[in-house]
Amino acid sequence: MLGVTLVLLFSARGAHAQSCQAVVTPVVFGSVSPIANTTFTTTTTISVTCTWPAASLTPDVLVCLNLGGTSPRSLTNGTNSLSYDLFRDSGHTQAWGSTYSGTTPISLTMTKPSGTTLTTNVTVYGQVSASQTTVPTVNDASTVYSQSFGGNTTSINYGFYLLIAPTCSTLASGGTFPFTVNATVINNCNITATNVAFGSAGVLSSALNATGTITTVCTNGDAFKIALNGGASGNVAARAMQRSGGGGTVNYQLYLDSAHSSAWGDGTGSTATQAGTGTGLQQVFTVYGRVPVQSTPAPGNYSDTITATIYF
Repeated sequence: MLGVTLVLLFSARGAHAQSCQAVVTPVVFGSVSPIANTTFTTTTTISVTCTWPAASLTPDVLVCLNLGGTSPRSLTNGTNSLSYDLFRDSGHTQAWGSTYSGTTPISLTMTKPSGTTLTTNVTVYGQVSASQTTVPTVNDASTVYSQSFGGNTTSINYGFYLLIAPTCSTLASGGTFPFTVNATVINNCNITATNVAFGSAGVLSSALNATGTITTVCTNGDAFKIALNGGASGNVAARAMQRSGGGGTVNYQLYLDSAHSSAWGDGTGSTATQAGTGTGLQQVFTVYGRVPVQSTPAPGNYSDTITATIYF
C-alpha cells in the first residue's frame, strides 16, 4: 500500500486598501494693517493623495474636503478678533464649507494613474475683510492673530467608484486634516496737515494768532508721537518765515496749547512733541501759531515750510 502526504500551503499578504488623505499648508496672510481699510488676500495649497491597489475595479474617486465652523471666520488674539474667510474661488465669493453644516465643501474627482498613487493640489483662497480699522495690536507691538482647525472641524470624505459617482453628502469621514491660519496685525500710522495762515498785517505791534491741524490715523493701541521740525531756520526754538524773493524774516512759533506755553518741536531746545495712542480712527490735533510783537520787516509775503513726522 502506497501512501502520499499532501501538504497544503497558503501565503497571506496584506491587502492594499483604497484610501485618500489631505495635507494643508498653513494659511499665512503676513502683515495686515487695519487702518489701510482694505482687503488682504493670500492662498494656500491642499495636497490630496489617493492610493489604489495595483488592480482596481473602481478607478475613480470623489474626494470631499469639509471645513466646519461659522462663516465668516475670525482670527483671534485673546479677546480681540480679526474677521476673514476661506474660499473655493479666486473671486472670494464661494466660501469653503461642510456638508455637515449644510454648506459646500471643496470637491474633486481623481482617476487612477498608471501606478497606484496620485497627488492633486487644490488652491484655497483667503481674504481678510476691509472696514476693521479698530482691530488692535497688543503691548504696542506687531500682534499675531490665529485660528486652528482639526478634529471635528475638518473631514476628508471619499468614495471610490466605477461608473456612478457618489455625492459628498453620502460619504463617510475618512479622517481629518489639521491646519492653522494666521495674520500679523502691525502698528501703522497715516498723517495729514492743514496750513497755519496768519493773514495780513500792516505792522506787527500786537501778536498774531492762527491755528492749523494735524490729523492722524494710527493702529488701535499704537503709541505714537508727532514732531515738527525747524523749517527754514533749522531751529525749532526760533522759527522764522522768509520773505518771498528774500530780504526779510518774520519770527513766529508753533505750540501744543492755546496758551502758547509749550512750543511744539522735536523735543530739543525746550520744545515738546505731541504724544498719543492710536484708536484706529481719526485723531485731530490743533497746531497753535503765534507771531510775537517785533519790528515790522519790508512788505511782502512771508512763509515757512514745516515737516511733521509721526513716530510709532
